[in-house]
Amino acid sequence: MAVTGKWFSSVSQIFGVGLSSVVLSAIASLSPAHSAEEMVISYGIANTSIAIADLEKFVESGESTPLLFVYGYLLNIEDPEGLRRALKSPFEASPWSIDRFLNSPTGETILRRMGRVVNTVSGENGYMALKIAIAQASKRPEGLTIMGILQEFPDAQIRIDLDFSIHVIQETSQVLFRNQTIIEQISQQERGEKTANLTEQQRFTIPNPRDMGPYSWREAEVVFFNPNRDRPSPLFLYLPENINRPAPLIIISHGLGSDPKTFNYLAEHLASHGFAVAIPEHIATSANRFEGFLQGFEEPPNSSEFADRPTDISYLLDLLEQKSASDPFWRERLDLENVGVVGQSFGGYTALALAGAKLNPQILSQYCRDLSNQRITLNLSIILQCRALEAALERQNFRDPRIKAAIAINPFTSLVFGEGGMAAINIPLAIVSGTNDYITPAIAEQIKPFTWLTNSDNILVLFERGTHFSFLQEEGGQVPIPPEIIGPDPNLAYPYLKALSLTFFNLHIRRELDNRNYLNEAYLNTIGSSVFQMTILEELTAEQLERAFQQP
Repeated sequence: MAVTGKWFSSVSQIFGVGLSSVVLSAIASLSPAHSAEEMVISYGIANTSIAIADLEKFVESGESTPLLFVYGYLLNIEDPEGLRRALKSPFEASPWSIDRFLNSPTGETILRRMGRVVNTVSGENGYMALKIAIAQASKRPEGLTIMGILQEFPDAQIRIDLDFSIHVIQETSQVLFRNQTIIEQISQQERGEKTANLTEQQRFTIPNPRDMGPYSWREAEVVFFNPNRDRPSPLFLYLPENINRPAPLIIISHGLGSDPKTFNYLAEHLASHGFAVAIPEHIATSANRFEGFLQGFEEPPNSSEFADRPTDISYLLDLLEQKSASDPFWRERLDLENVGVVGQSFGGYTALALAGAKLNPQILSQYCRDLSNQRITLNLSIILQCRALEAALERQNFRDPRIKAAIAINPFTSLVFGEGGMAAINIPLAIVSGTNDYITPAIAEQIKPFTWLTNSDNILVLFERGTHFSFLQEEGGQVPIPPEIIGPDPNLAYPYLKALSLTFFNLHIRRELDNRNYLNEAYLNTIGSSVFQMTILEELTAEQLERAFQQP
């Protein structure tokens, strides 16, 4: 596949303001530099020197240089003008925000990996030199540019490991392009194997599960206390009215940098169909505490969150049980023995932990120890998952037996649970995967982990064109997200999640078996927008996935 200058600039759009500065710093290692008199590129046993003067001519006037010959041959660059623009275009970031990023644990981890590509004259990891260069270049009048970073590099010579640089390009291609091909093959194979469609009669008689239900509801706000936290946590409840039996409870766990308002639309929808809904605020990872994490400007959440989040849910269930036993208002209102859970991103992790997935410290230790010496990865969730290793958790199992079914949206799983941890789940599970999710990539974090499940009644939902942010309510509480990485209008995605959640919990919480007929893409794709499409897989084996990888 050709790597073009347009592709380089698109990386910035995909990853947003803060992360783009990190990714493009890696690309700087693939591009000419300037702060010394020459840049030395090592490729195998060969070294190639490029004069800084030649680079300046290229950036200033576009004049052809030996640089273009080297990269044009090795990386098949088709758009030199795009590359030139990428070198001199400023990032939209202030010196203050860049300084915050450089001095955060996230920034340090990523820069140490980048230092494996950009070395000092003595061949050492260029982490500290890069840190200085980025800090200085951000103060220039033209703003932070790749060219400025290279000009501020505080060494007599910049040494580029092209072998490792090409690995970065290959992995980027895998995440951005090859994975999409594999997902398309899986989706096409699934559609080809399904020959049964809903009849026209069924289409007219099945209630549309995206429509609001017949029940009114009331909202209530209480607090619960997780003794592992330093203060009480808010709990938002949506209680259906005028029903003659205890309402099954659905819990929604928000992701990192969002809060209960993010899924207000889903809570109201389920409440209108007779479910009680509880949305706790995970106070240490809500929008108010981590507005800058996704841009890399803030510290990742404390490692104790891997225990505190699932225990938040268990403690709130304990509170509701106490209220049901002692307070006449609550008596007979809730069915607390048949509880469902929905979670997105870090909330997806939370849902899986409550469903029985076990933490896997062995895999975490194997992959995450001395992470700065590991290969560069564009799976951004790896940084967060490796935080679990620091917790030295006494528990690896947070299964709550009151949870009878779970929906995990864009969860991260690969290291924190691994194959053994995911295999421990024994309740019905739906994993929802956005095929354009670059925060928790679909294949590594959802599709391959789906093949690790061993119980029945699981589904994998591939939400085509969906991103990590497609289901987040825009007017809800969440960190500001650049529109380029939000993807298509999320308002068009909400009906899919409302319909999917209602039919899944009708089937597995209420045990209304006729909902199994509704829980298929032929039906669900008729009620949404053509912008998105769902593919629902009831089974995917490791062998099938491997065959998809082997396709040309």
